[in-house]
Amino acid sequence: MSPKAGPRFAARRRGLWAVPLDRPDHVRLDNVPWFARNAAEGDVFRVERDEEGVLRPVERVEWSGNCTIRMIVWAAGPFGGDLGRVLDHFAPFGLEGEQFGQFGMVGFTVPPGADLAEAKRALDAGRADGSWAYEEGCVSEEWLAAGL
Repeated sequence: MSPKAGPRFAARRRGLWAVPLDRPDHVRLDNVPWFARNAAEGDVFRVERDEEGVLRPVERVEWSGNCTIRMIVWAAGPFGGDLGRVLDHFAPFGLEGEQFGQFGMVGFTVPPGADLAEAKRALDAGRADGSWAYEEGCVSEEWLAAGL
């Protein structure tokens, strides 16, 4: 995985990539937030620089409407740990993803127009058959209600 261009935006110990906006203290997240909760690609944050010059989040000022789903793909599961196959599996539902091969992880940005019910069914089926474990890093009310 090669990072997208933009300044580094620190969220806890792992960084995110962000695009500067017109206001000098605002950035838009430009990748899947791998280790940050309640954040999604496209969200706008107000930031401050710390003593080392790293941007630190102060508050989210605009939610993109995207959701974030992260998963660990099990090597012993039906997908054999193949992260690319997992990304391809979810593409028909409108999910866009990135691989973090070092940790066997896939992170998805789930846009508002995605097929939420089918995506949730596929996530749950993969968890049940031992393909992966997943977590909901940032979800909407629509995500929570989908597939009920």
